[in-house]
Amino acid sequence: MSMIDIGSRCSYTQCNAIDFLPIFCKCERYFCRAHSMGDAHGCTANSGNNINIFLESSSRVGPSLQRCAAAKCTKPSLEAFIASDAEGRTPATCLHCQASFCAEHRHPKAHSCQTKLPPEPRNEAARALLAKNFPATPKAKPTVAPRPPKIPTDPAKLAHYRKLELVKMRHRAVPVDPKDKLSVLPPEDRLHFKVACEDKTEKVFWVRKVSSSLSLCSHLILRKALGTGRVLDLLVTQLGLGSDTSVCGSMLSLGPI
Repeated sequence: MSMIDIGSRCSYTQCNAIDFLPIFCKCERYFCRAHSMGDAHGCTANSGNNINIFLESSSRVGPSLQRCAAAKCTKPSLEAFIASDAEGRTPATCLHCQASFCAEHRHPKAHSCQTKLPPEPRNEAARALLAKNFPATPKAKPTVAPRPPKIPTDPAKLAHYRKLELVKMRHRAVPVDPKDKLSVLPPEDRLHFKVACEDKTEKVFWVRKVSSSLSLCSHLILRKALGTGRVLDLLVTQLGLGSDTSVCGSMLSLGPI
């Protein structure tokens, strides 16, 4: 047997190469690997059909193989080598365009995959438009009014509580008379009292002995020698109640501590 008897020549007229593993086409001719596809040699048996038939031998017809979906690629796709009766298998297709490619063009970049992004839901687009035109303002934290201190009922604790309140009062007190700002008076020469208000906006004031349940507006110091009328005038000046002493007098209520 000569070497020419092993294999066969490619039937493509422009090739005529000797292939030791020739491929038999449906048009009953042998071709080399490069011209085995139907469109490569102008197969007359599969005219107008992109599906080519590979035959392992002249006596047995093989299954039809799907060609790669990439342009100008004649290789069979990966999907062509998977049995059709396999249930529950993962398709050998592109995850984006759902087309079947060969091993060389299986990646999206290799076959220039035109990935189509899913359409944005209407509610998401509306929400983004509202957020752009009407930005949400941060909610203001609710102001919690300080709770009034609980006055103890035990006599010993009540005495200690009053002493502590007196120390705090003396520490925060300012003289009601501006002339006494630079003077240094001993504590026993001062009469400390609280001016409390129910509603600051309405300028309602009164003087109480000990009013822990009311919000404090100011702590003042005055000389014991000052009269009540003079004290009222100084309070009107300090609190900015106006010059009408008759109205201001009705707004203030003084009492001994």
